[in-house]
Amino acid sequence: MTSLAFYQKLAGHKRITTRDAAQLTGLSIPAASMALRRLAAGGLSLPLKKGHWLLGAVASKAGALVAAAADPYQAYLSGWSALRLHDRIQQIPQQQFAVTLGRPGDVEIAGTRVALHRITPELFGGYEFDGRVDGFVASSEKAVFDLAYLASMNRSRVSGSLPETDLSRLRWAEVRKWERRIQTLRVRQAVERNLEKIRRQHADSGEG
Repeated sequence: MTSLAFYQKLAGHKRITTRDAAQLTGLSIPAASMALRRLAAGGLSLPLKKGHWLLGAVASKAGALVAAAADPYQAYLSGWSALRLHDRIQQIPQQQFAVTLGRPGDVEIAGTRVALHRITPELFGGYEFDGRVDGFVASSEKAVFDLAYLASMNRSRVSGSLPETDLSRLRWAEVRKWERRIQTLRVRQAVERNLEKIRRQHADSGEG
């Protein structure tokens, strides 16, 4: 079976196991593994962990990598990664900043470092699908809120500082809506202080 025929039989799958690829194509598991490696050489697949692969041209996109890193939980790009996508910062982040309901931690995946930050269910939201990264991306407002919230958590290594960031026309009322969802008073007050610092830092950016 040619690589093209093998790839076509897997059409519609973004993530797949070697075993599933073998079943879909009628190949043995060793033959399917070899075919997936050939696709990887051509940039059409990406090994995630033993026996697990990303498929297609989206395999190198940040959203797909974040989704794979957080699996089986949903995740979205936020913080500096989202602000970069919204053209609010020029510097390219050294790692992808993601928010998840699952376990936090740094994950190395396909040469990309993904920092997963856990957030409570009532605060998980404020994102939309973005085809540029083939994944979910927080709005500018939610990205700022997530940074302020995570910076307030004792176990978080996130800084709430946002130097060289364009926050012009940011909808601060939308940011405050997320703040009001925080159920613990102590945490809500800490987040409010962090947001106020950010707002003062960017007071000359204008109000949204």
